[in-house]
Amino acid sequence: MSARLLLPLFIGAAMALAAVPAQARTPKLSLIEQAQSCDGSAACPYFADVYKADYAFRQAFNVALKKAGLKRQRWVPNGVTSPLKPVEIDGKARLLSSVCEPHNCGHRYSILYDPAERSMTGVYMGSDAKGGLRTVYFGEPSIAEADMLYKN
Repeated sequence: MSARLLLPLFIGAAMALAAVPAQARTPKLSLIEQAQSCDGSAACPYFADVYKADYAFRQAFNVALKKAGLKRQRWVPNGVTSPLKPVEIDGKARLLSSVCEPHNCGHRYSILYDPAERSMTGVYMGSDAKGGLRTVYFGEPSIAEADMLYKN
Protein backbone atom coordinates (compact mmCIF):
# COMPACT_ATOMS: atom_id res chain seq x y z
CA MET A 1 0.00 0.00 0.00
CA SER A 2 1.12 3.50 -0.68
CA ALA A 3 1.61 6.17 1.89
CA ARG A 4 -1.22 8.15 0.28
CA LEU A 5 -3.70 5.38 1.13
CA LEU A 6 -2.44 4.88 4.69
CA LEU A 7 -2.33 8.56 5.65
CA PRO A 8 -6.12 8.95 6.08
CA LEU A 9 -6.14 5.82 8.29
CA PHE A 10 -3.42 7.22 10.56
CA ILE A 11 -5.13 10.61 10.78
CA GLY A 12 -8.47 8.96 11.63
CA ALA A 13 -6.86 6.81 14.32
CA ALA A 14 -5.07 9.82 15.84
CA MET A 15 -8.30 11.81 15.93
CA ALA A 16 -10.19 8.92 17.54
CA LEU A 17 -7.49 8.52 20.20
CA ALA A 18 -7.50 12.25 20.92
CA ALA A 19 -11.28 12.11 21.49
CA VAL A 20 -10.91 9.44 24.22
CA PRO A 21 -10.65 11.00 27.70
CA ALA A 22 -7.23 10.68 29.36
CA GLN A 23 -8.61 8.58 32.25
CA ALA A 24 -9.93 6.03 29.75
CA ARG A 25 -6.46 5.68 28.20
CA THR A 26 -4.73 5.25 31.56
CA PRO A 27 -4.52 1.60 32.61
CA LYS A 28 -6.72 0.94 35.64
CA LEU A 29 -4.82 0.02 38.79
CA SER A 30 -5.71 -3.22 40.56
CA LEU A 31 -7.27 -2.90 44.01
CA ILE A 32 -3.97 -3.97 45.58
CA GLU A 33 -2.10 -1.26 43.64
CA GLN A 34 -4.70 1.29 44.72
CA ALA A 35 -4.35 0.19 48.36
CA GLN A 36 -0.56 0.50 48.25
CA SER A 37 -0.88 4.23 47.58
CA CYS A 38 -3.85 4.89 49.88
CA ASP A 39 -4.01 6.90 53.06
CA GLY A 40 -6.43 4.59 54.88
CA SER A 41 -9.45 6.77 54.08
CA ALA A 42 -12.88 5.63 52.93
CA ALA A 43 -11.77 6.12 49.29
CA CYS A 44 -9.35 3.19 49.64
CA PRO A 45 -10.33 -0.38 48.71
CA TYR A 46 -11.96 -2.31 51.54
CA PHE A 47 -11.10 -5.85 52.65
CA ALA A 48 -14.37 -7.33 51.32
CA ASP A 49 -13.93 -5.76 47.87
CA VAL A 50 -10.36 -6.99 47.56
CA TYR A 51 -11.28 -10.43 48.93
CA LYS A 52 -13.97 -10.84 46.27
CA ALA A 53 -11.97 -9.38 43.35
CA ASP A 54 -8.35 -10.47 43.90
CA TYR A 55 -7.62 -14.20 43.66
CA ALA A 56 -4.09 -13.96 45.16
CA PHE A 57 -5.37 -12.01 48.18
CA ARG A 58 -8.26 -14.43 48.76
CA GLN A 59 -5.98 -17.46 48.33
CA ALA A 60 -3.39 -16.05 50.76
CA PHE A 61 -6.11 -15.53 53.38
CA ASN A 62 -7.66 -18.98 52.96
CA VAL A 63 -4.30 -20.81 52.88
CA ALA A 64 -3.02 -19.02 56.00
CA LEU A 65 -6.21 -19.92 57.88
CA LYS A 66 -6.06 -23.55 56.79
CA LYS A 67 -2.42 -23.91 57.86
CA ALA A 68 -3.38 -22.58 61.31
CA GLY A 69 -6.24 -25.08 61.58
CA LEU A 70 -8.91 -22.38 61.25
CA LYS A 71 -11.96 -22.42 59.01
CA ARG A 72 -12.95 -19.30 57.13
CA GLN A 73 -16.13 -17.96 58.66
CA ARG A 74 -19.03 -17.78 56.19
CA TRP A 75 -19.52 -14.06 56.87
CA VAL A 76 -16.00 -13.04 55.74
CA PRO A 77 -16.87 -12.03 52.13
CA ASN A 78 -19.71 -9.80 53.39
CA GLY A 79 -18.34 -8.78 56.77
CA VAL A 80 -17.86 -5.31 58.19
CA THR A 81 -14.47 -4.26 56.85
CA SER A 82 -11.89 -1.52 57.01
CA PRO A 83 -9.91 -0.03 54.13
CA LEU A 84 -6.55 -1.59 53.33
CA LYS A 85 -3.91 0.75 54.68
CA PRO A 86 -0.23 0.60 53.69
CA VAL A 87 2.14 0.07 56.63
CA GLU A 88 5.79 -0.86 56.96
CA ILE A 89 6.84 -3.56 59.42
CA ASP A 90 10.28 -5.11 59.76
CA GLY A 91 11.34 -3.05 56.72
CA LYS A 92 8.69 -4.57 54.45
CA ALA A 93 5.60 -2.96 52.91
CA ARG A 94 2.33 -4.55 54.00
CA LEU A 95 -1.38 -3.78 53.76
CA LEU A 96 -3.31 -3.72 57.05
CA SER A 97 -7.04 -4.35 57.28
CA SER A 98 -9.74 -6.09 59.27
CA VAL A 99 -13.08 -7.82 58.83
CA CYS A 100 -15.64 -8.67 61.48
CA GLU A 101 -18.94 -10.49 61.68
CA PRO A 102 -21.90 -8.21 60.92
CA HIS A 103 -23.68 -7.16 64.15
CA ASN A 104 -21.02 -9.01 66.19
CA CYS A 105 -17.54 -7.53 65.90
CA GLY A 106 -16.50 -9.73 68.80
CA HIS A 107 -15.61 -12.16 66.00
CA ARG A 108 -13.00 -10.61 63.74
CA TYR A 109 -9.86 -11.05 61.70
CA SER A 110 -7.05 -8.51 61.45
CA ILE A 111 -4.68 -9.12 58.57
CA LEU A 112 -1.39 -7.97 57.10
CA TYR A 113 -1.01 -8.75 53.40
CA ASP A 114 2.40 -8.79 51.72
CA PRO A 115 1.72 -7.91 48.05
CA ALA A 116 5.25 -8.79 46.94
CA GLU A 117 5.14 -12.29 48.44
CA ARG A 118 1.37 -12.69 48.07
CA SER A 119 1.25 -13.97 51.61
CA MET A 120 -0.77 -13.08 54.67
CA THR A 121 -0.42 -13.05 58.42
CA GLY A 122 -3.22 -12.29 60.79
CA VAL A 123 -5.11 -12.92 63.96
CA TYR A 124 -8.60 -14.24 64.60
CA MET A 125 -10.31 -13.07 67.76
CA GLY A 126 -13.62 -14.47 68.89
CA SER A 127 -15.34 -16.14 71.79
CA ASP A 128 -14.52 -19.68 72.77
CA ALA A 129 -17.00 -22.33 73.92
CA LYS A 130 -16.75 -21.08 77.52
CA GLY A 131 -17.46 -17.43 76.69
CA GLY A 132 -13.82 -16.37 76.95
CA LEU A 133 -11.70 -14.72 74.29
CA ARG A 134 -10.09 -16.99 71.72
CA THR A 135 -7.07 -15.51 69.92
CA VAL A 136 -5.42 -17.48 67.11
CA TYR A 137 -2.57 -16.09 65.01
CA PHE A 138 -2.08 -17.38 61.48
CA GLY A 139 0.62 -17.03 58.85
CA GLU A 140 3.44 -16.98 61.43
CA PRO A 141 3.58 -13.24 62.21
CA SER A 142 6.73 -11.72 63.68
CA ILE A 143 6.52 -10.11 67.12
CA ALA A 144 6.10 -6.66 65.54
CA GLU A 145 3.39 -7.97 63.18
CA ALA A 146 1.55 -9.75 66.00
CA ASP A 147 1.59 -6.56 68.07
CA MET A 148 0.17 -4.49 65.20
CA LEU A 149 -2.46 -7.12 64.39
CA TYR A 150 -3.63 -7.33 67.99
CA LYS A 151 -3.95 -3.52 68.24
CA ASN A 152 -5.81 -3.19 64.93
